[in-house]
Parts: sequence; C-alpha cells; structure tokens
Amino acid sequence: MPEQTLQLRDIRPIVDVPDHSLWLFTALIAGALLLLAALALRFLRRRKKRVDPKREEALRRLNALDFADTKSAVYDFSLLGHFVTVPETEGAFRTLLAELETYKFKKEVPPLDAALKARMQAFIQEARRG
Repeated sequence: MPEQTLQLRDIRPIVDVPDHSLWLFTALIAGALLLLAALALRFLRRRKKRVDPKREEALRRLNALDFADTKSAVYDFSLLGHFVTVPETEGAFRTLLAELETYKFKKEVPPLDAALKARMQAFIQEARRG
C-alpha cells in the first residue's frame, strides 16, 4: 500500500461567542422584583383605602353625641370609642375611660366636667383625622 499522508485541515482560531445569559437572567430577576413590588404596593394601597363600616358608623355617632345628657354621652363614648381607637390613641382613650368611671353605674350623675368634655371632643377629632 502506498503510504498516504494525512492532510490536516487548518484548525480555526477560538472565536468569542456572545453570551448574554447573565444579562437576561439579571433582567428577569429585576423584572420579577419590580412586579412583586408593584403588586405589594397595590395591595397596601387597597388595604389602606378600605373603609371599615363599623368605624364609620361609630365616628358618625360620636360626632352626634349629646353632652347635655351626661350618662348617655359617657356610655356611648365608652362603647363607640373602642371602634375608632388606633394604637397611637389607645393610651389617651384608656385614660379617658378611667376618668369616666365616676360617671358610670350611678343613678344620678353630675354634669360632665368641661375639661373632660374638651378632652373627649379632642379625642373624637383625632379619631376623625386618622
């Protein structure tokens, strides 16, 4: 057999293949995070805008309190105040309840003290704002 020489073809140089997978993966993660943030923001806004009908009714009745009828005003304030109390005003509400105890559970009650009445009205105004 005749001796054959093997002809090797030229080997081509290494070529850079563009790989954008890292950028695509980063963009996918960033898009997912933005979508989650938008959904969370929408959920929080919807939750904040929800109106509690019990709270609204309590606020309406608190605004219509007749302070001339001391006993009724004290009992209604004590009952309805729980519906409008938020954590920021809970301490003031508990203080008011403690001061109103002298007007409860008695057949005859004195007229409501002007300073106490002013604090009750201030509490109602604060509850209406927030």
